[in-house]
Amino acid sequence: MDCSRLEYIKNVNDDGDVWAYEGYPIGAYFRLNFKESKDTSVDTHAFKLPKGSLIILSQRPAGKNRYLTHVVELVNEGSEDEPQREKGTWGIFRWVKVHWIADFTDVSRIPLDKKERRADWGWFDTKAKLLSSKNLTDQWGSIDALRAHLREVFN
Repeated sequence: MDCSRLEYIKNVNDDGDVWAYEGYPIGAYFRLNFKESKDTSVDTHAFKLPKGSLIILSQRPAGKNRYLTHVVELVNEGSEDEPQREKGTWGIFRWVKVHWIADFTDVSRIPLDKKERRADWGWFDTKAKLLSSKNLTDQWGSIDALRAHLREVFN
């Protein structure tokens, strides 16, 4: 997988011990949800994410560690997805295509988030966070070094 377009990491979750987006194989398309907030910052953020960017999905099922479970590509411009927005907590979404997915049949083979990124972030919302953030570049020296490492993880 070409990791040169890896730009973001995003927290996703589902209820209980279920893995979010588990049923979508490589090449499948799905609606990546963003949780509604009291202000407009989440929807503004979600619809400004650029088409073609790759996003790593990180999730933590109840009682487990946080894992890197998917790499997805934004397939539309935000302006194309915004009119489809729905009412409700998870009505904000962007269409994505799966480029990599973890093997959910063997949790020991799913990459641990903290181990692979070497940074501990607070996960308080569902906004996509830049991989080029200061927190990560302090750990890796550059986004290119992080991408090279992640290329090994996802291939």
